[in-house]
Amino acid sequence: MKSICFVTSSRADFGSIKLLIDEIINLKKIEKVYLIITGSHTDNLFGSISEIRVSKKVKIKKVKIKSKNKDSFSVANSFSESIKAYTNILKRITPEGIVLLGDRYEILSAALAAYILKINIIHLAGGEKTIGSLDDGFRNCITKLANLHFPVAEEYKRRILQMGENKKTVFNYGGLHYEKIRKTAYLSKDKIEKKFNFKFLKKNILFTYHPDTIDEKKTIINLKVILKCLRRLKDTLILITSPNSDAKGIVMIKEIKSFIKKNKLNNFKFYKSFGSENYFSILRYLNGVIGNSSSGISEVPFFGIKTINLGDRQAGRLLTPSIINCRVSKKEINVALKKVFKKNKFNTRKKNLFYGDGNSSKKIAKKIINFNFQKYKKKVFVDL
Repeated sequence: MKSICFVTSSRADFGSIKLLIDEIINLKKIEKVYLIITGSHTDNLFGSISEIRVSKKVKIKKVKIKSKNKDSFSVANSFSESIKAYTNILKRITPEGIVLLGDRYEILSAALAAYILKINIIHLAGGEKTIGSLDDGFRNCITKLANLHFPVAEEYKRRILQMGENKKTVFNYGGLHYEKIRKTAYLSKDKIEKKFNFKFLKKNILFTYHPDTIDEKKTIINLKVILKCLRRLKDTLILITSPNSDAKGIVMIKEIKSFIKKNKLNNFKFYKSFGSENYFSILRYLNGVIGNSSSGISEVPFFGIKTINLGDRQAGRLLTPSIINCRVSKKEINVALKKVFKKNKFNTRKKNLFYGDGNSSKKIAKKIINFNFQKYKKKVFVDL
């Protein structure tokens, strides 16, 4: 393989993608490396493009979507726009392979364009379950289009094989989250406070809540319930990061800002995006996090703090003991918050070993470079 293309659509995937880009470059086996930036990175409302820093050897392209995701109709339009944009870029740069992480609709549109253009698809983090989200369907579609698979756990690997994929194309080297965390250059408490203009208080919590993609009507209703519960906390800093660019994401941002302004909440601080390095640095000084972000499942536990996992967006993922599953109800959230502020830390690093040993990127990069794509070019369903 002489050329390869990576795609990043949000903060959630960029840190992991960057690890793999760096390893591919270090191995000096691939002549051309491209990075397509899309999704929330290119929208000022979500603000994550500022963290995109890669080697000068990487040629960057952008897929900027005009549609604003206020509802499912506008998301569908974004999807159709992005397929066309990906098709034009991929036709122009003609990579031999494209690396896609996860389960966003922006990632599925890239997979469809690449599949039709006969570009080899390498999929990271397939085989997972998120029962309460449309992402489940997106992820499974990408799996069926991909030529090479890198699930992050054995359970997820078995699920990919169950979907009819050839076992010689599926490799579990663990996830990239722990490695990303292990290699982070952390900021001190003082530097964080100065950089983001806030002071840590006696208690500190971070809130990230993404839209309900199955039942859009619940999204704003649930958000209001959670914000009211958080408002009751005394002597507590509430850091809030932007929801993703699913339907209602834009409406949610307006609701959060309005709630803070209306109630004059000086202990509530809203940020579009911290970026991986800052985000991980902040986690070291928190009591816990609350929301329905995948980070609460796959990243936060490594910091020994608790996660209140709201609703069923992440239902089906492997969980550690530090995760408190909770319905969006005033009573349950208040009980869960009391558990978060109890002074006991979880040592979950050992219990998270199903996510790998922290050295996944090099193994994945070597397999991509040495894999015989021509041999497994044809997608043949393997019956169990």
